[in-house]
Amino acid sequence: MRLEPRYLVAAALLHVLLFSLLFVGAMFSRKIATPPVFIAELVEDPVAIQQQQELERQKELEKQRELEKLRQQEQERQKREDEQRERERQAQEQRQREQQEKERQRKAQEKAAAEEAQRKLQEEQQREKEKLRLEAEAERRRQDEARKKAEEEKRRQDELRKKREAEERARIEAERQRQIAEEQAAIERIKQEREAEESRRRAAVAAALAAEEAERVAAERRAAQTPWVAAIADKIRRNWQRPPGAGDRFSCVVRVEQLPGGEVIRAKVVRSCGNAVLDRSVENAVIKASPLPQPPRPDLFERTISVEFCPSIDAC
Repeated sequence: MRLEPRYLVAAALLHVLLFSLLFVGAMFSRKIATPPVFIAELVEDPVAIQQQQELERQKELEKQRELEKLRQQEQERQKREDEQRERERQAQEQRQREQQEKERQRKAQEKAAAEEAQRKLQEEQQREKEKLRLEAEAERRRQDEARKKAEEEKRRQDELRKKREAEERARIEAERQRQIAEEQAAIERIKQEREAEESRRRAAVAAALAAEEAERVAAERRAAQTPWVAAIADKIRRNWQRPPGAGDRFSCVVRVEQLPGGEVIRAKVVRSCGNAVLDRSVENAVIKASPLPQPPRPDLFERTISVEFCPSIDAC
């Protein structure tokens, strides 16, 4: 692990300072030689002795504080160096992990490339096989078509020969039939004229009968629908709101479009009640009357019906 130069210089200066403080502390810790005491002539002052001892104690405390400060600085330096080493170790591990990841990705890419190349090779081989198969199939179809064409040509020649023979026989038969036809033409024309006349007579009778039957059926349908239409008119009358000034005797015809369930799609007055206000009131009554009554039989239902509206039954 490589340390930066500034850390080395700081460590050297810190060691020099530490040794200097230790040297100064050692100098102050030497005991001061006590001069000879002549009891008879000199007496020590207790206060001076106490002050000297206090001074030495303060110096000792100062030295210990300096040493403690140096120890703490050394610990902090060591801690910073440990942290720096740890960061560098983590960075190295991160670089190793990144290198390993790159290597793994490279191998994965190489593997994927190899697999892709193998897949492309297999696809190319498959395409080549398919190409050969298609070519063989095309050749087989070509041979089949050639064989079919030869057979078709032979069949066409046979049919042409048979056709010519048949045409010759038909010509002879036609000539014979023409002669027979000429002999029977007069009789056939008379017969056809008689049959045509009979057909026209029968058609006229059938048309008359059909018209009569249609009128009868329509009359029966109208008769069967009458109660239903009356029920619709009655419901419309119950939902009608008389406009101001409307008379008591008027009538109009409204065309109603409805669904099979009786739901009204639209309503339109086709023969006016006398004015636009009455026409709109009748159309609104039809909408409000939805759903309309159902016919007694489903076959009587009509999507569009015309209903005569009167304000009352007596007014119609």
